[in-house]
Amino acid sequence: MINNKESLVKLMQLVEEISNQPGNEWFRNAMKIKYASEAEVLNSSAIEEIYEYCIKLIVKDQAEKFYSDFKLRDVKRKLIEDFIRMEKFRREDNFEDFCLAVFQQIEGIVNRLCTDELHESFLTHMYEETHKVKNKVTGQLEPQTLWKLVLYPDLSKADLLVKASKKLSQWDFLERCKLILYFYYYNGQIYNHNAFLKYYFFINDLYQSRNLNHRGGTMRESQEKVINNVTSNKYKYYFKFLGLLEDFTTTVNSVIIIPED
Repeated sequence: MINNKESLVKLMQLVEEISNQPGNEWFRNAMKIKYASEAEVLNSSAIEEIYEYCIKLIVKDQAEKFYSDFKLRDVKRKLIEDFIRMEKFRREDNFEDFCLAVFQQIEGIVNRLCTDELHESFLTHMYEETHKVKNKVTGQLEPQTLWKLVLYPDLSKADLLVKASKKLSQWDFLERCKLILYFYYYNGQIYNHNAFLKYYFFINDLYQSRNLNHRGGTMRESQEKVINNVTSNKYKYYFKFLGLLEDFTTTVNSVIIIPED
């Protein structure tokens, strides 16, 4: 035990020096709480500051562990930052910005995976059959090609060639997303078309919800229907969208192959 007065004075000076360093406000407040009287503690905002600081540390740790094994290292830091923002908005019950932060993580992964190599793979396989779909008129199962799955079945051949020739960065997000779902989430195997569409429309729910904080503009009836459903059930969609993020990142990450150095 230190009982030398000179040593204790030096220790006090060290504590003061540490407390006054920028970024160590939490340490200074913690010392105030520890040695203040009960009345001083109850009237102090230091408790709240310490609490918020501890929460930030916890959320940061959660974000880093969530993406700890994610293979795309060049986007991992941005994903972690967006995860931290997402949790901040969730704690504040800021559903609009929460949706945006969740979406930005999925968008970041989709954009990163939309490489020139993937574009070439699409061009190579776009006329190949992916699965069979029941014709709504005849009730018969008919083959569906990759381009119909990812783009739009009623595209003319000329429009298809124009769209296919564009870089993936010039495609709409939902088109890019479908491509990633096929090649990564489903690993090039569609066994249940309805399940594929259900997952795609779930991501579309998030896609439409990301713009809740952008007022103005005219929404299509389908967009308005999605927004109304999500916002009227927002306390369920906090957890639904969190589940979507976990499932999407985990499944896609399991398919990603990083070449060894």
